[in-house]
Amino acid sequence: MIKLSTFRLQVVKFGLVGVIAGVADLSFYYFFLQVLPEHFLNAFSNEAIAKAISFVIGTTIAYYLNKLWTWKKNDNSTLRFLKFLVLYGLSLLINVTVNSILLYLLHTYKGIVDLPFKYLIAFIGAAGASAVITFIGQKFWVFKSTETGVA
Repeated sequence: MIKLSTFRLQVVKFGLVGVIAGVADLSFYYFFLQVLPEHFLNAFSNEAIAKAISFVIGTTIAYYLNKLWTWKKNDNSTLRFLKFLVLYGLSLLINVTVNSILLYLLHTYKGIVDLPFKYLIAFIGAAGASAVITFIGQKFWVFKSTETGVA
């Protein structure tokens, strides 16, 4: 059984770590949008490349802060790290896909094409989608504790 107070504290810590990692992700996203040469890789849009790179940076920050602070794990478990990589691979796919779909919609549909801050809107939507997946995956799979009532 999960204690409600423990769960709430984990959500708050996860949220704070998410803000820190999100600021890093957003900062690097805008940075890479500015510095990548036009048509950097023909197979992918610069937006998708910038989002993927920035996501990896934010994810690295989130992993270490969540591991040590949110979930209080000090070990160097290889299995845990492999689970984390699988989870974040899925999360990366969801994040980049949602970002790309939202940018497509924001640039295409007549009723919303004039909205300002399209990249920020897409970023927030993508971050929200991947945050839900990563919290559930971290709590119940990656950092799952063998102790009853503690995650």
